[in-house]
Amino acid sequence: MRQRQICIGRLYYAHPISGERYYLRMLLTKVRGAKCYEDIRTVNGIVHPTFKSASLALGLLDDDNEWDAALTEASTWASGAQLRNMFCSMLMFSEVTNAYELWENHWFDLTDDLQNRVQRQIGDGNISLEECELKNLGLLEIEHVLNQNGRSLKEFPPMPLPSYRSGQMVTNRLIREELNYDSISEMQSFESLYVGLNDDQLKVFNTIMEAYSTHHGGLFFVYGSGGTGKAYLWSTLIAKFRSDKKIILSIGSLGIAALLLPGGRIAHSRFNISLDPDNSSCCSINQGTDLARLIQEASLIIWDEAPMVSRHAFEAVDRTFRDILKNTEHCSGDRVFGGKLFVLGGDFRQILPVVPRGGREQTVEASLPKSTICEHCQVLHLTRNMRVTAQDISNHTRHELRDFAEWIKLVGEGKIMGSSFSEGYESNWIQIPEKFVIKNRERDLHQLIDATYPDFINNYQDMSYLKE
Repeated sequence: MRQRQICIGRLYYAHPISGERYYLRMLLTKVRGAKCYEDIRTVNGIVHPTFKSASLALGLLDDDNEWDAALTEASTWASGAQLRNMFCSMLMFSEVTNAYELWENHWFDLTDDLQNRVQRQIGDGNISLEECELKNLGLLEIEHVLNQNGRSLKEFPPMPLPSYRSGQMVTNRLIREELNYDSISEMQSFESLYVGLNDDQLKVFNTIMEAYSTHHGGLFFVYGSGGTGKAYLWSTLIAKFRSDKKIILSIGSLGIAALLLPGGRIAHSRFNISLDPDNSSCCSINQGTDLARLIQEASLIIWDEAPMVSRHAFEAVDRTFRDILKNTEHCSGDRVFGGKLFVLGGDFRQILPVVPRGGREQTVEASLPKSTICEHCQVLHLTRNMRVTAQDISNHTRHELRDFAEWIKLVGEGKIMGSSFSEGYESNWIQIPEKFVIKNRERDLHQLIDATYPDFINNYQDMSYLKE
């Protein structure tokens, strides 16, 4: 209002690409008696969320038949990348009324080159992307073109916004490998394994699942001697997570342990642990790499036969995880292994880390309990020997297995007296009881082979037999 008299000023020009300003100006030339912005957006008693939707309700906007026909015609000769550039030009420089409807009508043509691109990046020609994955990749490409021109999909509601996390998971070869499991067959496997858990195994299973569901993370050590069903528990956990389409990394300290885990890998291979961890502070994993993203997306990590690895290797993995996970959700650089849910397993009565030319002191110093990591570890126990409770063995064999398992346990706990061959030497030789020794007679070696590989002559070409 001027000082001398009331004067109606002019409405400043707004370009069609200026978004809500353009639609506000259009409404101001049509709506009468408005006293607030809400009145301007009100059409037939309905308050619209944006000026554009109000303009559309008043019939002030034309339809997008022209842009729809242009994309349809161009799709017969243009590539997906060219169509995406064309679509972005329409959004930025033309009066597109409903960008979302235009996208829904032509998303298939706009993304027809992305599946081949992903197959080339990953090196797997059999990969087939789902519709939601293709749409997300297409929106990421469109957002990239708009960002190069100082614009964004946020300026064109109700266009959906892309998920950068989902896009990385689609193009990451390591992540796709871990998600490439049949969830239905994994669920069937889990249901058959779950009913076979004993009380100890069920308690450990529930504890780990509770830590996962509450996003608390944490470090657990499942302590159990040979035959207590650690491998069975690992298989159950792996089947559960993979049936829910979650990423679980199953690793072992040595090749045999890794082979017994579904989809298992050796720890040094999976985490790029140095072969000389005593002189290496971290693993060779860089931020932003496929392996780093795989670790970020993993829901659970199982490390079997952990006591066999030097504590320096665990400390290097811990420092690496803290660095990779310090800025991710539910994780923290101040917590052990970055707050990732980590489950170790093994038996310290068995083989400890091998220290070349090292004595007892050096071996104990290199073992896991000497690391500060163990201060944050919750120990879970498996005590029931499943081998002696099997139903398909005779009572005589069961008693033999029970006696042998108990003797092995006593040896591991240092309760069997040792002896020395020469006077003055350390008494660290264990005498094996007569009932556990196979006599060195003519057929005894063959009996040992027959017990370990029953009916080998007739089954050596059977892959399933060799696998077992």
